[in-house]
Amino acid sequence: MSGTRQDWEQLHMDAYGMSAWRRAVVSCGALVAHHAGYDRHGPRPARPAPDPAAFGREWMPVVELLALAACRAAWEDGVLVDDVELPQLLGWVDGAHTDQLPDGPLLDSDRTEADWRHLAGDDQCRWRARDVVSAAAALAVAEIRELTGARDGTPRGALLLGTRARAVRASGIPDLEPEWAGDCRWATEQVERLHLAVRSGLWRPSPAHREYARAVHRTLVAEPDHPPRPDGVDGPTWIQRIVRVPHVQSTVLALAAQPAYTEVSPASDPLGAAVDAVVHAGMDSVADIADGLERAWATRPPGQSVTDWEVAHLPRPVREQVHAVESSP
Repeated sequence: MSGTRQDWEQLHMDAYGMSAWRRAVVSCGALVAHHAGYDRHGPRPARPAPDPAAFGREWMPVVELLALAACRAAWEDGVLVDDVELPQLLGWVDGAHTDQLPDGPLLDSDRTEADWRHLAGDDQCRWRARDVVSAAAALAVAEIRELTGARDGTPRGALLLGTRARAVRASGIPDLEPEWAGDCRWATEQVERLHLAVRSGLWRPSPAHREYARAVHRTLVAEPDHPPRPDGVDGPTWIQRIVRVPHVQSTVLALAAQPAYTEVSPASDPLGAAVDAVVHAGMDSVADIADGLERAWATRPPGQSVTDWEVAHLPRPVREQVHAVESSP
C-alpha cells in the first residue's frame, strides 16, 4: 500500500471513528457471535451455546485471529477492514498467508508478538475461524442469488466482511426473529393504539397536535433525495432510503423541541408516545448503520454501477429490516 501506516489508520478513524483493529474486532465479532449462537444480549435458545464466560474463553481467540487476518489483508490491499473479501480473509486465517499473520507492525491490542504466533499456530482456533468465514460466505452466496436471480455458483459482487457483519446483525440468530423485529412491532402497535383512540373518541387532538402531526407527516412522506443519485439512475436508491431514516429522526426530534409543541410529550401524550415509539424503537436499528453506509457510498468507485454497489453492501436481511422500519409509521 502507498502511504504510511498512520495514513491507513487515519482512514479508519475517518470512516468508523475507531482504529483498524477495533473495527476488525467489531465486524469479525459479529460473524463469530452469529456462528456461535449469540447476539448482543447473550446466548439465545436457537442452538446450543456456551455461557458468556465460556464464549470469552472459546470464541474470543477466534475473533482476535479473524481480526488480525482482516487487518493484515486490508493493509496489504490498501483498503478498509470492512472491504476485505471473505476469500482473502480465509487465505490469511487458514491458508497461504497464515504464516505471515504475526509479521508486521503490532496492533493496538493487548497481544504480544509471541501471543500472535501462538494464536496463528493454534489448529483448533484456525479451524473454527475457517468455519466461521466459510459459513458466512455460503450465506452470502445464497442471499446474492436471491437478489440477482443468479443460477450459477458465481456470486455477483464481492463478499465483503463489512457486508456480512451487517447481514448477520440484521438477520439475528437462526430460528429466532431479529431483535429489530420486536422494536418495529412495538412501534406499529403504538401507532395503531393512537388510531383506535382517535376513531373511538377516547382522545381528541388539539390544534397543536394537528399542526405537529402535519409537520411530521410531511417529513415521513418526503421522497428520499440524499445522497444525490448519479445521472440516469432512477430513485429512490437503497442508500437514499437508509440515509433518510436518521434524517427523519433528527427532523422529528427538532420539531418536538419547539415551544409550540410542548404538549406533545411521549411521557403522557398519545401522539407523542406513538411518534416516540416510531422514532426511537422503530428507526434506531437502521439509523445505527446509516452513517457507515453513507461513508461507504462516498468512496464508491466511479465506474461501479449503483446496482453492483447495492448488491455488495446491502444484503437481503438489511433490506428486509429497512422495509419493516419504513412500514412501522
